[in-house]
Amino acid sequence: MPYILLVSALVFAFLIAMFAVQNSTVVTVNLLMWNMESSLVLVILGTAIVGFLSALTLQLFVQLKLRYRLHKAQRRISQLEADLSKHQELPPEEPALKQRETIQS
Repeated sequence: MPYILLVSALVFAFLIAMFAVQNSTVVTVNLLMWNMESSLVLVILGTAIVGFLSALTLQLFVQLKLRYRLHKAQRRISQLEADLSKHQELPPEEPALKQRETIQS
């Protein structure tokens, strides 16, 4: 599955690069109060990089959150196992002694 995702990402990146190279005209970009003239190649690749970095940042946040939840769950499991071992009673030894006495008699 990860290889399919990697290959599809590479194909998508290749298509973006091909589109950007074929559209190399100068364009004006208006962002809020800024006006900038740049090559369409730079605008397309720049927005693709910004999109990639924002998705990567979001994924890292989600991954850190899941790792914290996993650590918390493992700590809780360890605590519950310790409590269980404390509360479990060992089988009483008296019946075993009585059985030995009856066998020896």
